Amino acid sequence: MRSAMLPLMIERIKTFCASHPWLRHSAIQQGVMFVTVSIVSLLLISSITISYVDYHLDELNDEIEQNIEAFMYGMTTEIDKEPIDEDDVIDVLVTGFTLSGVLVVLLSGAIVAYMSKRNQEKIDRIEQVLKMASEGNLSVRTSVSRQDNDLDRIGYSVDEMLSHLQSVVAAMSDISANIAHELKTPITRLQYHLLTLDEMLVQQNTVDSDHLSEQLALAVKESTRLADIFDALLRISQIESGQRRQRFEAVDIVDVVNIIADIYVDVADDAGMVLNVHMPKSPLVIQGDRELLIQQLANLVENALRYCTKGSELSLICRQDNEGVLIAMKDNGPGIPEQEKERVFERLYRINKARNDGGLGIGLSLVKAVAELHKGDVKLYDCHPGLGVDIHYPKE
Repeated sequence: MRSAMLPLMIERIKTFCASHPWLRHSAIQQGVMFVTVSIVSLLLISSITISYVDYHLDELNDEIEQNIEAFMYGMTTEIDKEPIDEDDVIDVLVTGFTLSGVLVVLLSGAIVAYMSKRNQEKIDRIEQVLKMASEGNLSVRTSVSRQDNDLDRIGYSVDEMLSHLQSVVAAMSDISANIAHELKTPITRLQYHLLTLDEMLVQQNTVDSDHLSEQLALAVKESTRLADIFDALLRISQIESGQRRQRFEAVDIVDVVNIIADIYVDVADDAGMVLNVHMPKSPLVIQGDRELLIQQLANLVENALRYCTKGSELSLICRQDNEGVLIAMKDNGPGIPEQEKERVFERLYRINKARNDGGLGIGLSLVKAVAELHKGDVKLYDCHPGLGVDIHYPKE
């Protein structure tokens, strides 16, 4: 019965501590431990002393009874008038207190040593993890699964920090690889065109002027593409820095969608596609950067026009829901594989790196950066067939 009650009691104490976060502070736990040890020590000292004194009093009582019986049966003619010696009582009390005090000190020392060893092991582990992380190993963890006290919370926070750093470093590595890949192609082409021009100038008398102009145009095109990539990267960095929030004003999303519709309905028609626009008559106002919001929707529509085939149908929708404003872009094109849906938001990431579609691989990165600047979120999903993009902006 007792063996079944103890785990139940421990579990209830854990539940109580979990529902009262202030009990997880080390100062509170040390205070509770000090009070508990003090109470246990007092009870232990009292119990041992009383037991020890009681044992010796029983011995004295036995001696007194034996002395009285001997006197009554005539075995002795003297009765001890002071059967209890004061010095003996003091000796018994001192011995009892000393014995119980030694036991309490040993018990308290064992508890303190156990707690100190346990906390020191956690501190050593955290220190070891931080040292290994500073040497470049971001995969190491303290492996703290519970947050029972301050050291556990610090260990848990260190693990969370390292997980975040590891994901950031991995993303930076991917971005660096993507940048290197994207810049290598136009730079190589630019070098080729410049070398060709150089050879043509050497053979100036035999060069066809139309061929020379064509090579110059190709060189200018590649240099323009390089400039566009750097401009787009700088623009995203500026958005992510949050500086554009200083330009926030009341923006009517319906008006923004109208501008996009005026531009891209005809563009879609020229490309052999249909762009349907659905929006309410009443304004949907959020606090934001009008220029960036127009750029965001333009990127969404251009992305759909670039990857959908002739005859595709596109839909741009904006409406109000219970939580804010929803903007949706849907198409019936090829869509995006499930495993690529998160990666397409990375800068310069392409699903098919060998494909030269004229895009910079930054459109969806800018869409996400603008959404996060406005405290919104972006979600990709399948339209079976096609791709759907939902951008949700919360109410102010």
